[in-house]
Amino acid sequence: MIDSELVADVKKVAFKLSTASLSRSEYFQHGKFSAYQVYDGGHTWEEVCKAAGLETRKKEAVSDEEYFSRLKQAILTLGRYPKASERKKYGLNFSKRRYATLPEFIRRAISLGYVPDFLKHEEDKPESGAPEPIYSKQNDVETTKRAVPPIPVGTKRMKWERIGIEGFPYAPHDELGVVGLFAILCSQGKIRWQILEMRGGKGIDITCYDEVAEKTIRVELKYALSKGSWNHKIEDVDYVVCWENRWPDFPKPVLILSELVKI
Repeated sequence: MIDSELVADVKKVAFKLSTASLSRSEYFQHGKFSAYQVYDGGHTWEEVCKAAGLETRKKEAVSDEEYFSRLKQAILTLGRYPKASERKKYGLNFSKRRYATLPEFIRRAISLGYVPDFLKHEEDKPESGAPEPIYSKQNDVETTKRAVPPIPVGTKRMKWERIGIEGFPYAPHDELGVVGLFAILCSQGKIRWQILEMRGGKGIDITCYDEVAEKTIRVELKYALSKGSWNHKIEDVDYVVCWENRWPDFPKPVLILSELVKI
């Protein structure tokens, strides 16, 4: 059940602004409750507004399928992949949280079969007289695939499994590695969460914002989730992120990174 004080404060803010529809940003600017308090009970902003008798100003998100359709139409018009400078013209202005770059989005569309793969043909062409590259630099960062670095000399680590994630090419072998990989997957939009707060020592490791559920969640990170290594109250956690899951009947949702990176 949604906290009655929260509902009353939402109504108060709406009355103050003389509006029957209230956005989250408006409430957090004028209300007394924080985002963590608003979403702590697992409710969405839409549910909170409904309890207060209000409408939200949520915009309908453009689906990936719609963006893929726009890309296909752009290719038919141009006879090539669109450039970064042409994104707005062809309606490809998706957020960086969804796809970090236009080339990443195009690669995804190719892998799903929405558009033809011109990349292989471009790679086969001789360097002399080659046309303008399909991919250009964006924000001064080269968008071509990065080479996998060699294993460090003198390392004591034994397992070096490649996982194909740029910036983190080898599988983690401890909890610290899980933290690093998790942060990269969030930044690339492969996990639709944003990291809000990280903690060391006791307590739940990370507070995130779930973009799909539109709420704040508490996340515990483990290299291997098992009964023997668990040291928290189950009710204090919303999700567990791990590399390996040795506790298949764990009572809360578990995100297994070793399975995610294979998708």
